Amino acid sequence: MSMIHVGNITFDWYPFDPLVRRLAEAAVDGGCAVDVICLRQPDEKRYEVYNGVRVHRVPMNRGFGQSLLVTLISWCWFFLLATFTVTLLHLKRPYDVIHVHNIPDFLIFSALIPRLLGAKVILHVQDVCPELMAAKAKGRKRKVITRLAVWQEHISTAFAHHVITVGWPFEELLLQRGVPQEKITIILNSADPKLFPPSRRCLAPSDSTSHGEEQPFIVMYHGTLAERNGLDVAVQALALALRVVPHLRLDIQGRGEHLSYLKQLAEELGISDHVVFNAPCPTERVVDFVVHGDVGIIPYRSDGFMDLVLPTKAYEFAWMHRPMIASDTRAIRSMFQPGSIVLCDPLKPASFAEAILDLFQHPEKRTHMVSSAAGDYEPYQWQIMAKCYQQLLASLSQGREQKGKRYPVASSRF
Repeated sequence: MSMIHVGNITFDWYPFDPLVRRLAEAAVDGGCAVDVICLRQPDEKRYEVYNGVRVHRVPMNRGFGQSLLVTLISWCWFFLLATFTVTLLHLKRPYDVIHVHNIPDFLIFSALIPRLLGAKVILHVQDVCPELMAAKAKGRKRKVITRLAVWQEHISTAFAHHVITVGWPFEELLLQRGVPQEKITIILNSADPKLFPPSRRCLAPSDSTSHGEEQPFIVMYHGTLAERNGLDVAVQALALALRVVPHLRLDIQGRGEHLSYLKQLAEELGISDHVVFNAPCPTERVVDFVVHGDVGIIPYRSDGFMDLVLPTKAYEFAWMHRPMIASDTRAIRSMFQPGSIVLCDPLKPASFAEAILDLFQHPEKRTHMVSSAAGDYEPYQWQIMAKCYQQLLASLSQGREQKGKRYPVASSRF
């Protein structure tokens, strides 16, 4: 059988985006030739081969916290650049499959000419646009923007030969909006053992040494810093918990439009010395951040969109044996059994503060949670997800119908 040629298109950086990287490298491991078309940061090369993946960066970067109009213009400009690039590459060496990662959904139409020339196209719904736009839009524009998002999702999923999504809540919405079951495959954002090797697992700092000024009890978060991610709640929770235990610290790694507000909030609450902000790091070094702390925190807001998000960091915490505190959302309940994670009211910092203090005071509970979460995570390990993706690529490239793949939901409360 000839080698499968796969193209990826993403409005993000590579290899910074862990999801795109995991899938691209899984395809390479499965014997495919893989290209990625992506954004370019100032210090990055226009073209390079990274871990077997050929990376084509277009002359464009992106910002955070921009207006909807500026964001839309950015999407459209990248769409034009990606259309030109993928068409040129396809004419030089035809793709069997082109895998387009949203947002936006309409980016899939950049693969129009390759599709007409025989390439199969996948739309990867990392985020459901209608719910995300409804959560971000304000005032009178909200209804119009949401309707437009539904419309562009509909035509984009119809154009795709297959749709990948990242979990059951998103799949349920896509089914309700008319995407056929057999056209959807769930591939969860599991932790890649190449980036999170089991050999890096270790006791949390507070389990191996006494805590104090030299060795604080560290609560950690890594990822996007937007209002919807609820880090202000985590900062307020830390301020409450510090009244009881003075040797706590909140370590935050990431970037986003909420960063300056979070720094200001920590100052206003008088806890700047207990909140450490870290810049994003290369994907290979995220594991260093995950294993350095005691407890992971995921304080997502309940806004109609974040209720549906299955956090990648939750899988990483589970895989690297770190206990978790998270917002009590529908999606998170579907990932873990009740004894595997502490669920809190996303509107109440006091709820998170109580959880932090409880885990600080009860190391045996942390040990039990780690063991339980590891068991919940077992069916979702990346090796299983990678094999599913490789099978999908093979089926599409050979013109066979691929029935959607499902995995068990962890909690009956879902």
